[in-house]
Amino acid sequence: MLSTVPFERMLTPMPGRLILLVTLAFSAGQVHPDEPPPKPRVILPDESAIQPSPQDGKGTVAVSPTHVPVRRPVTMTLTYTTASSGIDVGGGVACHVSQFWGWTPPQINSPSQGGYVTVTCSDPDVGLEVTCDRANLIIVARVTGQPLRGGQTITMVYGDTSNGRNPTAAGMSDRYSERDERFFFKVDGDGDGFFVPLDAQAYFRVVADYPTRLFMLGPPRVPVGEEFELTLAALDPANNLVESFTGPVELTVEGDGLTLPDQVRFTTADQGAIRITAEATKPGVVTVTARDPTGRLQEAESNPIICAERRQEQYTLYWGDLHCHSNRSDGSGSPEELYRYARHVARLDVIVLTDHDHWGYRPLDEDPHEWRRLGKLADRLYEPGSFVTFAGYEWTNWTFGHMQVIFENTDEAVIHSWQRPESDDPQKLWSLLGDRSCITIPHHTGGGPVPTFWRFYDPRFVPVMEITSVHGVSERMDHPKVIYSPEESGMAQRALARGYRLGFVGSGDSHDGHPGMPSLTGGTSGLVGIYATSLTRSAILDAIRARRVYATTGSRAVLRFHMGSTPMGGSQTLQGPTEPRTLSLVVFGDAPIAEATLVKNNRDIAVRKGTDRFMSLDWTDESPARTGDYYYVRIVQTDGEWIFSSPIWIDVE
Repeated sequence: MLSTVPFERMLTPMPGRLILLVTLAFSAGQVHPDEPPPKPRVILPDESAIQPSPQDGKGTVAVSPTHVPVRRPVTMTLTYTTASSGIDVGGGVACHVSQFWGWTPPQINSPSQGGYVTVTCSDPDVGLEVTCDRANLIIVARVTGQPLRGGQTITMVYGDTSNGRNPTAAGMSDRYSERDERFFFKVDGDGDGFFVPLDAQAYFRVVADYPTRLFMLGPPRVPVGEEFELTLAALDPANNLVESFTGPVELTVEGDGLTLPDQVRFTTADQGAIRITAEATKPGVVTVTARDPTGRLQEAESNPIICAERRQEQYTLYWGDLHCHSNRSDGSGSPEELYRYARHVARLDVIVLTDHDHWGYRPLDEDPHEWRRLGKLADRLYEPGSFVTFAGYEWTNWTFGHMQVIFENTDEAVIHSWQRPESDDPQKLWSLLGDRSCITIPHHTGGGPVPTFWRFYDPRFVPVMEITSVHGVSERMDHPKVIYSPEESGMAQRALARGYRLGFVGSGDSHDGHPGMPSLTGGTSGLVGIYATSLTRSAILDAIRARRVYATTGSRAVLRFHMGSTPMGGSQTLQGPTEPRTLSLVVFGDAPIAEATLVKNNRDIAVRKGTDRFMSLDWTDESPARTGDYYYVRIVQTDGEWIFSSPIWIDVE
């Protein structure tokens, strides 16, 4: 008789199950805002009594076709070949159809409906008991009657149309392109119910659709007299990079003071993305437009580029996304693809791949080889002065909230999983991180998958919080783009009211393989503007620790907020409580500024309406000051994008 508990091990619990359990506990009124939340009722299978046998996880799998288009009806043939050890009666093969993004769930009962799967064996004398867990997209074929011998095959046809006679049986493919998609196979060789992944999975490629638009970005600010680069890419309707695009693109400049070619040409070697050299010749603000001369692609307009005389400025603005996922956990695309997209399409200066510690088909906390590989990849792609990468992961705790863990030095990077008793709350995690040069960033704190209740705080490890992402905005309950399933006790303003000195960052929490880009499935996204002394790992982490950062919902607006010589994120010391405070804001949006609001101690104290992209203003506060007072600005553009500065705090002598 097969054990049902080990079978649950075939798939790490998916978000829907965990979210439901946690939400039930919280919504039932069992959590008071000032009391620790209860442990969620998540029961993980006990694996201590069962270990893999030598037959488990053996064999090979092949897939056909090896290329499929995005969002099209497809038929996939997956052929598993048994290893020499064979599969005993009661054992079998499990196939997980990809859960990301948009594959038709498999089913085995209706040949006229999408995702229909047939399963056959090369030996007609071997029986197969086929079951399908459609909710989790799993097909399982167990051997009955007699064992499966070495070299024999089990063939699964996903979307089996009977050679076109049943076209409605096909399955719909992923909406996002990627080179390394796979239907994940696990094998139970001895029939004890313990399924182990194959070492070598069968990968195939999901190919982008036809290009529909061009996309262009430049740096926010460039010195006059120096060359710089713009990025230009061809994208399909889902923001997938169309690597097959070739042909000329015409370039024009709005504004004076920029020289660049009148035309560039994409070749097959460019794989859909190129970098264009330009030079700023005099001060001003310019934008660049890229047009397809055939008129088939929507033209692209770059962000505003500020051309300014070189000054000895202490800090330079860099754009980053500190939170994204690949197909190593629950995202789309390989880590390699994600890094390329970040640099050559989204034109990010800083990127952190933060796949989950314990999530997906082969969790990182159980795969030290892959964890080391990801660290080496981050090191290989790190180019000081050009492109900054970090080793990191997401600590995915379903009681106390989720946090990115980001390491300065790859050789110090280690996973402390939320599942382990020694690291199952933030304080334990920080204790284990010890004196490593690293930070942790709480995210979707105001709700969403799971809120952060701000029971734990250590300024050494938590200098900032993620205030906006694909899940929504976690500033306050009444924000127009507030995060879904909002919890007031998790909002940024609640943390500030507790006395926590937290800066604000935005990041995508993207799962679509498109870091740094607007989400097509969520109402918001996230980016972080970082003022650092240089584009190196140490300088970027120093800037984040100093909270010289601001968050946007996707805008590339340039923002400066300061009190005298104290930049955002800093603390200003007053000689007494009556000393006036002047706060200065300069912002240049990528759309007209609709409104800028000065917030003091979580109260809106001044509002200024805007009419164009540029705004510069000063506020003076002469009310009595107290140590711990704080100010920040909240800005909204006419296109609905939001910008949040980090706060500035007051200390009174």
